[in-house]
Amino acid sequence: MNIECRTKVSELLAERYSPYDFSGEEVPSEDIKALLEAARLAPSSYNEQPWKFYVGFKGDNIYNSLLDSLFDSNKTWAAKAPVLLGVTGRTNLSLNGKKNNYTEYDVGQAVAFLTLEATEREIYLHQMGGFDRNKFSDSFNLNEEEKPVIVIALGYKDENNPRRKGRKELKEIVVAEKNIF
Repeated sequence: MNIECRTKVSELLAERYSPYDFSGEEVPSEDIKALLEAARLAPSSYNEQPWKFYVGFKGDNIYNSLLDSLFDSNKTWAAKAPVLLGVTGRTNLSLNGKKNNYTEYDVGQAVAFLTLEATEREIYLHQMGGFDRNKFSDSFNLNEEEKPVIVIALGYKDENNPRRKGRKELKEIVVAEKNIF
């Protein structure tokens, strides 16, 4: 289900989208490992790599804790995904203990790398900000320097329900003095 692109971009980028419907088919552990390896390779400020991934497979304690932290509106459809990932970011720099102002940006880069590797493998994910951060923190006994950032449902899309939202036009999201449109 390719979205119409006005300018030639990588097919990986054009094919990526966030489904609400997952087939439930198990994702092989070696594929999960490859996605996490892709995330590990993402750039970060001072090469801090401030992210941590909590990987839950359907039915295990991590999965159940992540599912329990979701808002009800996400819980109903995300429960079909065979894998849930919880992603946190360390808020202080390990090199000097000062606040890392780029934690969330860096975590986003890691998730973007993971997303592209997943798309290459025809694995889809849906990122969710709709979760209870306190419940997440309590479930994994996080200290105050480890901040929950996102929960991700991951798996193979259900081909019977290919829902996809449209994308904004470039002119709606870009400001430039030179006419690039």
